Amino acid sequence: MQETQEPKVRLVPSASIEVRTTSGGRSQERPESGTFVREGITLAGEPYIAARGLGLKTFAGYAYHDVDVDVHKGELVAVRGRNGSGKTALLLTLAGRMKQSEGTLTVGGFELPRQRAKVARRVGLSLFKGVNDLQDSLTAASAVGAELELYGRKARRDAVLDYLRAWNLADVATIRVKDLTSEKLTQLGIALAFAGEPDAVAVDDVEDQLTMTQSEGLVNLLLDTARTRDVAIVMGVVERDLAAMADACVYLSKEGE
Repeated sequence: MQETQEPKVRLVPSASIEVRTTSGGRSQERPESGTFVREGITLAGEPYIAARGLGLKTFAGYAYHDVDVDVHKGELVAVRGRNGSGKTALLLTLAGRMKQSEGTLTVGGFELPRQRAKVARRVGLSLFKGVNDLQDSLTAASAVGAELELYGRKARRDAVLDYLRAWNLADVATIRVKDLTSEKLTQLGIALAFAGEPDAVAVDDVEDQLTMTQSEGLVNLLLDTARTRDVAIVMGVVERDLAAMADACVYLSKEGE
């Protein structure tokens, strides 16, 4: 790959990767040209999230540059890159929480950054470090209750427990955030992102302090949730195999790669 002077984005790494199918087998190798679709998946209509030439320039250079990506409802798209490649900044931009400096972006038909407030109400966030961290003293149940109330939903104890149960978190209802395992904390973050019944969700990290098996379980949870809830989901990953589980992938390369 030729060196660049600024972070550059291309769809899908140049090295071919086999794509896992829902049947557990392998499909044909993913083409170099860009978006790949898992076997049996058909996406129709306009994408819920559509970005063209998206870039964010800071005083230190580009956080990300020249991004083209579409995300349909019912689809999971991976944003893959090494740490420091701009994944988090891109995810926050796609979720309407950060303003891009270049390119065009629409989410749910709303133009960004002009209509960021409307987009933010329709796109949920998992836990992003330094953005929406939970207090260590909160229990999983109190965190869910507070999030449900934020969106005007009933937060009675039975409703909170039902919500936790639906996300396979009932066993940690009384556990404080600081005592949760990394897997359960990530899973709780995903659950909180859906408290407002959003049309799209951005998930920052499904790998931090997790085994590959645990990360794969979370990616499968996101795939299933995208399908069953008809929600557009974008997630940030480092590992190539995790990106290959998604419906499509955008690769962010760092300067000099």
